[in-house]
Amino acid sequence: MFLLLAAIGALFLAILAVAFYLRRRRSRAKCSSCGAASLFGYSRQAESNASDIVRFCLTCLIAKLSEDYRIYSARALVVEPAANFPCYVFQLQSKWPDPNFSQDLSGLLANIERTCHHCGAPASFLWVTSNGLSPATLPRILAEGPSKTILQWGNEKPISVCASCCLASIQKACESRGLTFLEVCGPRSEDGIVLPMAY
Repeated sequence: MFLLLAAIGALFLAILAVAFYLRRRRSRAKCSSCGAASLFGYSRQAESNASDIVRFCLTCLIAKLSEDYRIYSARALVVEPAANFPCYVFQLQSKWPDPNFSQDLSGLLANIERTCHHCGAPASFLWVTSNGLSPATLPRILAEGPSKTILQWGNEKPISVCASCCLASIQKACESRGLTFLEVCGPRSEDGIVLPMAY
């Protein structure tokens, strides 16, 4: 129990340090595409080297992510962006060998409907809001799976969405909550999950 509390405390301190760093760099970082103020870093895969992360404003980030989401041919659970995390990234399902998480994710992804809830286009994503998600609760989600955690914390039933509608929801969440992330990456290659993380 002590080790768990110590780990959570260390994670919280790391997030505070990242948040302080982001605030200091916010006014200086520029979008590599349009030159506007940049609050986001884009990478091709999670946990990239800092030299491989490209700075973007939100508009240019969404444009860049649209390529990733549009060509993605597998399925992904997409958890709404949340505050107090430095990253918002895609993680391969195979990265999480824990059977609770992997089986739960597989079950959820099997329920993706063929068409988008909003526009009727083909759907590859399952969107869920992020009530209750915080750096302190993330380890529980990864250990027990989304069905026993985030889907029990006052979030609505997940909805099937297409790439365009999924990105519109991501953009809306970032704008309405004033979010910023050091690293954001889109889905690639196989089934997985997009979620806020601290690593």
